[in-house]
Amino acid sequence: MKSVIRYALAAAALLAAAGCNSSSSTPSVQPTSTPGTQSYIQTELLARPAVKEAFESFANHDVTNRTEPYKDTTLQNAIGIFTTTVAGRSAGTASALQAVLYPNEMVIDTSQVSAGTGAYLGVETGGATGSKFGGRALSDDIITISLGAIFGNTVSALGLTADDHKESPCLMTDNVSYDKTNTSTFPYVQSPL
Repeated sequence: MKSVIRYALAAAALLAAAGCNSSSSTPSVQPTSTPGTQSYIQTELLARPAVKEAFESFANHDVTNRTEPYKDTTLQNAIGIFTTTVAGRSAGTASALQAVLYPNEMVIDTSQVSAGTGAYLGVETGGATGSKFGGRALSDDIITISLGAIFGNTVSALGLTADDHKESPCLMTDNVSYDKTNTSTFPYVQSPL
């Protein structure tokens, strides 16, 4: 049976840091009425780095941070508006980006564990980004992948829409790389080159 696990990376970070930030005026953890259980307040939603940052105005970040991924029409609409209005891309490209990048969550297909390591947008692209397992490998260059989708021909090369020939090559990468020699200790990656 195919099992797909969907999650927001920010939830794990929030849980890990819940008791570590004593300077916050809003507690991350609030007790419920049932002894032994806790209720968590979502304060950040950032499963896909660069999605909110590229598409959405900063004024809307708090709203989308506190909205469930499947109910975030603010972000979904912002992807379409930015893609057509600011990036000058076609409606087909905007629609394809909305389909791939919304909801703002990581997708892992556990039935594809034998496909290899994680691959950013692997499930959504049918394995075109490295494997069908999905998630995110430590060596995935998330920002360059995202910029290639927004300003390059990634979505048309994947057959998700016709090429609109409105690419912006100077914006397709952040031009930051590292040697991908990871370590077994935090922060696991080497410094950027």
